[in-house]
Amino acid sequence: MHKKFYPKISKQLSAVVANEDGVQLNVLAVDTNGAEVCIQCDMRQRNVMTPGGSYVRGGRPVEWSISLELPDEDGRISPVAARCHISYSRRISSDLCKIGMRYVDMGRSDYNRLVRFIEKTLASNDGFAF
Repeated sequence: MHKKFYPKISKQLSAVVANEDGVQLNVLAVDTNGAEVCIQCDMRQRNVMTPGGSYVRGGRPVEWSISLELPDEDGRISPVAARCHISYSRRISSDLCKIGMRYVDMGRSDYNRLVRFIEKTLASNDGFAF
């Protein structure tokens, strides 16, 4: 998958993640760019998806799928799907954590929609983060 560099945007998006065992959870995507996404969840959700917070299984990064709810050109919300490797898990408070995921497989049309969403968000200066 060819990836162009895009700055991270901080915009909250509804998302559904599924682990390798098929367990699905509704989460909040808080940062994304053309290469990765960061979700926020509570510690109970993290432990269901990655027991004990371990994001390496058998010496390899744990793989999840994600479905991000993005607005299209007509303002309708529809999903963009990708497979991801977990790159980090960080506790941000006593009950919340952030999990970083690097996209490893995404359909061309979904990737193009994601790029258009990022460009539109950056153009409006809404959600730009350094």
